[in-house]
Amino acid sequence: MHATQNHPARKMNAIQRKAIAIQAINTNVTQIASNNQVSRNFVYQQKNKAMQSIDDAFTDAQSGKILFNLPITIDWIKGFVLSLSLNCRANYRGIQSALEDNFDFHISIGSISKLLNATEARANAHNQGQDLSLVTMGAHDEMFSHNKPILVGADIPSLYCYLLSQEKRRDGETWAINLFDLQKQKFKPERIIADDGDGLRNGHAIALADIPCDYDHFHISKDMMELRRFFRNRHRSVETEYYEFVARANDAIHHTTRLKYQALLPAAEKEAKILRHISSTINTLISWMEHDVFNMPGAQIKQRRELFNFILQEFEHLAKIHPHRLQVLCTKLCNQRDGLLAFVDVLDCKFHEIALKHNCRLDFVWQVCQLQRCEYYGDTYHLRSLPLLAEVGEELFEFIEDDVLAALDSTEKTSSMVENINGRIKAYLHNRKECNQQFLNLLRFYLNHVPFRRSVRPSRINKSPTEILTGKKHPHWLEMLGYTRFKRIAA
Repeated sequence: MHATQNHPARKMNAIQRKAIAIQAINTNVTQIASNNQVSRNFVYQQKNKAMQSIDDAFTDAQSGKILFNLPITIDWIKGFVLSLSLNCRANYRGIQSALEDNFDFHISIGSISKLLNATEARANAHNQGQDLSLVTMGAHDEMFSHNKPILVGADIPSLYCYLLSQEKRRDGETWAINLFDLQKQKFKPERIIADDGDGLRNGHAIALADIPCDYDHFHISKDMMELRRFFRNRHRSVETEYYEFVARANDAIHHTTRLKYQALLPAAEKEAKILRHISSTINTLISWMEHDVFNMPGAQIKQRRELFNFILQEFEHLAKIHPHRLQVLCTKLCNQRDGLLAFVDVLDCKFHEIALKHNCRLDFVWQVCQLQRCEYYGDTYHLRSLPLLAEVGEELFEFIEDDVLAALDSTEKTSSMVENINGRIKAYLHNRKECNQQFLNLLRFYLNHVPFRRSVRPSRINKSPTEILTGKKHPHWLEMLGYTRFKRIAA
């Protein structure tokens, strides 16, 4: 027994055993056993351990393997509850089940509610402390939750949400009060884009009278698309009815039945012709409005106004024939004309600066703008660009075109960004029986400080709206709320 304890294999520490295992992988086992005065069986044991470790390193993690140990504290539980509520949009009972099923930890509904309300105070402090002088172009809108209006405002370039307020009413006074509160944070954008809500626009006129409030193109375009679909379907229905009368008149056995349907044909044919004319004319007018008036690359303001007025006149002529729906659209187009075309004035100011910068004609810059309607590598683009290249040269033309593209990219004509935020907010409110201002404050903080994982604009990826707005990085949103995040120690 004493001799066994003194055997060299018994005296070897872990480092020495590891060295033998490494040698045994590529060296003769008998020679290693002889050099270290151990048995061949002992060398094979060390080699097998090493090979097993290598296999584990290059094999997918097994279900029973411990990846890392997690020190769970009360603060960690609180941060996890916030993460489930905001990252996963989990309801209170879902959070309860997740903690009980995975961590054998019970938390009451009241404790979850108390935690979210307590965290809201810290989150709202960040909301109120944000400098809003960096907001350049805002978008305003209204949404509803449990029949209560929620006023929403967002910066279009960064998607930073600076207004998320639940109110009892959505009249002009309510909007004005909220806008006055925003001015305490130095809120003074260059422009605002919004729909035609009366309360929204009355409040803007009271609080931000010196800032333009353009009309959103999305809603008027939606109205025109619905109008086109209505008359297209109406025309098809009337034509189907006409051909049905013809078929019944031809197939009638009794003379009186044949006369009955033949008497209905003139009126049906007349109505079909009228609706065919209205439907085809509406198709043409809407195509002109979308592609020649509202399209960003296009003609100067004078030509667009003339075409807009012509389209409006044609709609009014159609409204005299068939006032249903058409008269409402005519009224909207007439009232919103200046606001809908305001983006062209913005482009004209930017193009004027480009013309001064490159010492060229303003008309030339607009021609470069119109050129962007053509496919870049197409023949039409090539042919239309030849006279422009001949006038200023290829190098200067490229500089001007780059500036024009930048101007087009930075000009907005819709409030789609605030609609995007509305959609994200509704996903959180869907599973809640009620919504209070405290939760909206916390949600607003979260949406403003969570990075975008994907975006059509590469410059937004892995950046939060706050980082895009300010150009500065900030800590993780949980750390900003006072919670310590768990981080694995590097192996």
